[in-house]
Amino acid sequence: PVAPAPASAVLSGIITKAGVLAIIRVTFYLFGADFLRGSWAQTTLLCLALATVFAGSMLAYKEKVFKKRLAYSTVSQVSYVLFGLFLLNSVGFTGALLQVVFHALVKNLLFLAAGAVIYKTGKTDVRELSGIGKQMPIVIWCFAFGALSLIGIPPTAGFVSKWYLAQGGISEYGALGIAGAAILLVSALLTAGYLLPIVTRGFFPGRDFEYANLEKKEPSRYMTVPLVILAVLAVLLGVFPAGLTQFIGGISAALF
Repeated sequence: PVAPAPASAVLSGIITKAGVLAIIRVTFYLFGADFLRGSWAQTTLLCLALATVFAGSMLAYKEKVFKKRLAYSTVSQVSYVLFGLFLLNSVGFTGALLQVVFHALVKNLLFLAAGAVIYKTGKTDVRELSGIGKQMPIVIWCFAFGALSLIGIPPTAGFVSKWYLAQGGISEYGALGIAGAAILLVSALLTAGYLLPIVTRGFFPGRDFEYANLEKKEPSRYMTVPLVILAVLAVLLGVFPAGLTQFIGGISAALF
């Protein structure tokens, strides 16, 4: 969280996926899905992934520092990927890889938006951001689309990956799969709880808010244009996911 926003965006959105790639190599190419499927090891790994999904969401919900909140969110969202991988089925694997792509896109958007807010206002505590939507409407609207995608609200990209993950769990794993889908839902509600208030208080700070002291602080187009592009992609990939899902489905078919 102390890194500059562009560095945080790369670290959280992209670099964290290096561990995921290592897990894919070990799980599917060293041991093999058939060796692990149905074993105590698979059950343990699924439970650990789900516990981390919930714990990361809870920590993010309680955190008040803007970028730290997003960092804890990454812990939870990357654990969605691990849950999908450890399902060891085609649908879960497809959902996991979709989550890798969509989380990289959306978390870059959220960190860059947070960086723009901090750069222009100097405020790092989410409790200090009332009215920020009036000052930086483009930035906060883009943040809102990123938040909706991270929650998994249709028709954003995040809904697609989370739908595959829930299907992958429910279709083959009975009570554990249903419990997994329930934890993903609880995590989505917690995500809404720690992201949407930033947006709602930003645009609707309340009757007692002193609007007279507000001044526009929209950053330059060099900051806003990348945000708009990422926000548009977060929606377009949710509305038109077929090309990407077919590509990843081909990879999944080769393993399963």
